Amino acid sequence: MPKRSQQVEAEALKTDSRQILIVDGAPLTEEVLQHRRVAVATVDGRSYYNIIKALKLMDIQFDSISPAEAAESNARVIITTRNEAGMVNKRVMTFLDTELEKYPAISKARILRTIAGPDADDQLIIGIDPGSRIGISVIYLNQEISSIVESSVHDAVEQVSALLGGITSKNRIVRIGDGGIRMTAEIAKMLKARFRDSVRIEIVNEHGTSRNADANRRGARDRSSARTIAFRTGRSFSLR
Repeated sequence: MPKRSQQVEAEALKTDSRQILIVDGAPLTEEVLQHRRVAVATVDGRSYYNIIKALKLMDIQFDSISPAEAAESNARVIITTRNEAGMVNKRVMTFLDTELEKYPAISKARILRTIAGPDADDQLIIGIDPGSRIGISVIYLNQEISSIVESSVHDAVEQVSALLGGITSKNRIVRIGDGGIRMTAEIAKMLKARFRDSVRIEIVNEHGTSRNADANRRGARDRSSARTIAFRTGRSFSLR
């Protein structure tokens, strides 16, 4: 993975009397995340527990406020329940607690996209390491937002299809390792048939992708290999 500058070039703009930081071509830093806050606004104990559990798994920092406080909050993203949503500031991105559950990577992408601002590089790259366990790495806004292991081609294709369909991006690339060429071709054909030219699919040389992975941790090698594949340019795949 090429080393990117950690410095954030930001321009302060006035919108609704609030400052918005526009991030240009760099991973989101703690400074940016702190300026563009995520808030959890609910007094429902069970929902609050489920929300913060999901956010911690996503590694997203948040503030806890009441729904009444959310109406005046300067947070850019507010997560609440359906019953309390009517009390929340309508100018900001609002998530319901139920949206975090099925595809957390999609929710995380939407949250980070809102925090980053409209001018951020929203390229989506998905790396796939075929095998008996199929590793999947999701790179968005220049950082890995999810790392998954699936046990079948069908489940892997469904997972990747959901990510491609649910994450906003003007440039979507799927890179598949060539270590098991039959499975590689099967995954590539299924995804290309669904998304045609709206997604670029590349076949990547897998050589050396597993050498730094911890083989003693179940799935760690598959995730690590998928991550390496995501950052390698491959040859373009097309249906014949």
